[in-house]
Amino acid sequence: MGETNEKTTLASRLGHNFLTGLFLLMPIGLTLYVVSVLLDLMGKFIQPAIEFGLAWLWHNAKIPVPDFTVGLYRQLVVVSSALVMIFILIFVGYLSKRLFGKLLHRWFGAVLERIPGLGALYGTIRQMVDALSGRNKDTFRRVVMVEFPRPGMWSIAFVTHEQPTVFSEAIGKQVVNVFIPAAPAPTTGVILHLSPEEVRETKLTVGEALGLLMSFGSVVPKPESKE
Repeated sequence: MGETNEKTTLASRLGHNFLTGLFLLMPIGLTLYVVSVLLDLMGKFIQPAIEFGLAWLWHNAKIPVPDFTVGLYRQLVVVSSALVMIFILIFVGYLSKRLFGKLLHRWFGAVLERIPGLGALYGTIRQMVDALSGRNKDTFRRVVMVEFPRPGMWSIAFVTHEQPTVFSEAIGKQVVNVFIPAAPAPTTGVILHLSPEEVRETKLTVGEALGLLMSFGSVVPKPESKE
């Protein structure tokens, strides 16, 4: 009997240590995985050019050109493409702050907005990106709570318009537009048109609310941080 208890205790300790190590390394592993996926996505558009450039370097050095689609050479292409893309984004960001860059951005946006279908998609994505990046503070005006999906069940929402006249006239009373984001991807969700008294104010900032959503509700700002 004592031997069985000892084995059970040893097995429990091993299982507990395994789970502890798993939960300790999981955030690191997932972070590295997301970074690797982002690096791959960032450089995907220019990877063929990078492969051509690396093959040209190998050829000029009179070394047999390796297969850049597998192994460490594949990682070399991914990392090189991501670094080039990062440099391009930095240059574009720098240029966008200058007069010529601003004029070019407005012209390009105006051209896209005139294309049927594509213009609406571009405008929606641009407004969402501006809201999430903090460039357009008027999109997500304040963080509130609303009863959704049923009475007595509360959800985080963002007020996106204080006085949508077209909806107020259609409904027959004053309403506000609120966007209820989904977790952990706050770029999707539902839009509701509610009367102001159906909205409960919070002291959360937009950034704190987004962090709460993307962490599955685990990262909750402490009350003392609001003082």
